[in-house]
Amino acid sequence: MLSEELSTDMDRITQLQDAILDLLTICHTSIEYITKRTQFEQNSNTIPATLHTNSAAKRKDYKAAIETFVADIIQRSKDVELLIAALPKKEDSDARAGRIEELQREMDEANGQYKEALADAESLLKELEAALGEVLDDPVIQGVDDVMEGKG
Repeated sequence: MLSEELSTDMDRITQLQDAILDLLTICHTSIEYITKRTQFEQNSNTIPATLHTNSAAKRKDYKAAIETFVADIIQRSKDVELLIAALPKKEDSDARAGRIEELQREMDEANGQYKEALADAESLLKELEAALGEVLDDPVIQGVDDVMEGKG
C-alpha cells in the first residue's frame, strides 16, 4: 500500500517534470520561430525598414503559428498547475509518517514473535538431540545396530 502511494507520487513528479520540459520546449520553439520567421514591417514613413528576413513567414501563417504557440503554452501551463495541485500535501506526509510508524510497530511485533518461535524451535531441537542421544546410547539399540551392520 505504501509502495503504491510512493510510486504514484513519483509518477506525478515525473509527469510534472515532463510537462515543465514540454513547456520550456514550446517557449524555446516559439521564441526561435518569432525571431527567425518574423516579417519586419515599416511602421513609420520616417523610419525605413532596414531588416529583412529571408525565411520570413507570410503574415497569415505567422499569426496562425503565434496563436498556436500561445494556445500550447496556455494548455501546458494549465497541465503544470493541475499536476502541482495533485502532488501530495504536507498533511499527506504526516498521515504517511503515521502509517510508517504503525508499520514499524507491526514489524517489531512480528520480529518479536519470530524470535520467540526461533527460540522454541532451538529448544525443541535440543530436546530432540537429547532424546536421540539417549536412544542411541541404549545398549539394546546398539546391539540392533551391530546386528544390522554385520558385527553381531
